[in-house]
Formats: sequence, C-alpha cells, structure tokens
Amino acid sequence: MQDSFHFTRRWFGFFLLFFVIWYPVSFVLVTMYQMTGQPVLYITMNVFTPLWALLMSFLYFRKAQNNWPARLVTSLGWMVLMFVIAALLVKPVYGYDWTSIVNWNVINANWINIVAIIVGAIAAAKPRQ
Repeated sequence: MQDSFHFTRRWFGFFLLFFVIWYPVSFVLVTMYQMTGQPVLYITMNVFTPLWALLMSFLYFRKAQNNWPARLVTSLGWMVLMFVIAALLVKPVYGYDWTSIVNWNVINANWINIVAIIVGAIAAAKPRQ
C-alpha cells in the first residue's frame, strides 16, 4: 500500500451516502423526540450517529487504503464536512443561524463519531476467515 492518502470519488461518495442518510434520519429523530419526549427516542438519537458512522467506515475501508493516516484523514474529514454541510442546512431546515451548531458543546459531543469511524476502519482491516 502507498503511504500517502488521496481523496477519491469513493471517499466523497461514501461521505455523501453517510450524510444523505444521516441528516434526514437525525432530523426525524430530533423532531419526534421534541414532539413526544420519549426516552427511547433520546437514546436512539444518541446511538444512531456513531453506529451509522461505524457501519459506513467499515464498508468504506473494506476496499480502501486502510492505514493510520487514511483513518485519521477520513474520520476528521468526514466530521468536518458533516459540520460544514449541516451548518449550511441549519438555516433553511431549522431556521437558526449557522453559528448555533458550531460551538464547543456540539463539537465535543461528536468525538465519539470520530472514534466510531476509526473503529470501523480497524474492524475492516481484520482478516476475514
């Protein structure tokens, strides 16, 4: 395997699939939780994103360059892109200013997604029997 990491159409395609499924599902979960206040929905909201990130990274890294630089670039790159696109969509979807989601509390709450992407990559690197 080569040492340098290159952004490919596959990298962006998997991110796009990750985001296109994640955003509407998260929107529906947040809306349903705000309407009902059900604890199950709160738990589901908090578990969905890391599990989805884990699955998408596992599927991506099965056939992609899978070393530490690629894992770190992918995990940080996908999270930065997710924040940027979500910040662009927050005004038309929720009616809030983009700065409402770009703050330390939101960023701090998403470290688990970076870990999930790295764990998915490590799992994809394990030899299949």
